[in-house]
Amino acid sequence: MEAGAAGQRPAAVLARIHESTDRRKAVSDATIVIEAVFENAEVKKKVFREIDAESSPGAILASNTSSIPITLIASATNHPDRVVGTHFWNPPNLMLAVEVVKGEKTSEETVRRTVEVLRGIGKKPAVVRKDVPGQIGIRILYAMIREATWLVENGVASAEDVDTIVKEALGTRLEVLGPLELADLSGIDLVDNVAKGLYKSLDASQAPQKLIKDMVASGYVGIKSGRGFYDWKDGSRDPAAILRIRDKHLVKIQKERKKAKS
Repeated sequence: MEAGAAGQRPAAVLARIHESTDRRKAVSDATIVIEAVFENAEVKKKVFREIDAESSPGAILASNTSSIPITLIASATNHPDRVVGTHFWNPPNLMLAVEVVKGEKTSEETVRRTVEVLRGIGKKPAVVRKDVPGQIGIRILYAMIREATWLVENGVASAEDVDTIVKEALGTRLEVLGPLELADLSGIDLVDNVAKGLYKSLDASQAPQKLIKDMVASGYVGIKSGRGFYDWKDGSRDPAAILRIRDKHLVKIQKERKKAKS
């Protein structure tokens, strides 16, 4: 069998993974425990209360949450200094970025060790020094979703045309340049001038727009219902094919990066 995106044969990788339904046994001698239960604060607090008691002294207790404050999760433990956020991006086996979120009581040593572990497995950690809702990526993503929804709701463009511009104009550059790098390349003075006129017209909704609320009320919640911004039942869009294209693209990026380093 050929080597996968990780540069190793799948069998070799799988041989290092051990499953267990006994959580106490699984965490008792672990140096880092990463929780990934669904996004419910009370459920996460319960899990952390239990793994805090079951894990070894000094173990890092990490949460994959993308929206629940690490400080809130850590409040359920007796060792909030060892609780940290490690927000992986989906699919985590192909996405390199991981947000390392520092709660109010997370120690610098915990952050340092977490970053070290993540770099050791080939990830690219980014430290979020303030425990704000949405961390870095989700905040930027939802600012984009909010503006994209406004454009569709107000008849400026169709959902397909909005996505085309994001993918074929913004996305192709954002693969190699972040928004702040783009700002530097454009010139901060230009950003200042454009922002003076543009920011006033950008959507500043403090709640989901009517278009979103209407779709939810109608049961049009995306792929899982067969309809959202797009019709997923008319045969023009195959969700499985789109995911395959996404994964193929991510694998290609990883291979190109490894080739460039060699």
